[in-house]
Amino acid sequence: MGRHPHFDDKGTLDWHTSYRDALAAARSEGKRVFIEMGREQCGNCRTLVSAIVPQPAPSRMLKEHFVALASDADDPEPEIIELVSEHLADGMMLPFVLFVDADGRFLGGSHGALRPDVFLSMLESAAG
Repeated sequence: MGRHPHFDDKGTLDWHTSYRDALAAARSEGKRVFIEMGREQCGNCRTLVSAIVPQPAPSRMLKEHFVALASDADDPEPEIIELVSEHLADGMMLPFVLFVDADGRFLGGSHGALRPDVFLSMLESAAG
């Protein structure tokens, strides 16, 4: 757990890089999991993590309700591939954004560039 492996979120979140670790943390903290699946060369991924996540409203929602997971699109874990294939199969652009509960059940998601207001709405919906 620590900094995002590719982007600077201005110290907003503690990022996990293992799906299992993120689920375990979510269970112990009574939270859900926010998954950002991207790659270092992705401009949309950089914008999400560096410009949208640190904004006051998303940052507050993320810290209160979610554990953060940075998943590398170039080497994704099988569980992440399964979630994307099952729930975002029509996705064509990074980042893939997924929300799961502490047991790994899909709560929502999206792909491609996200506007701050749309991301905040997704957070509110996934927070329950």
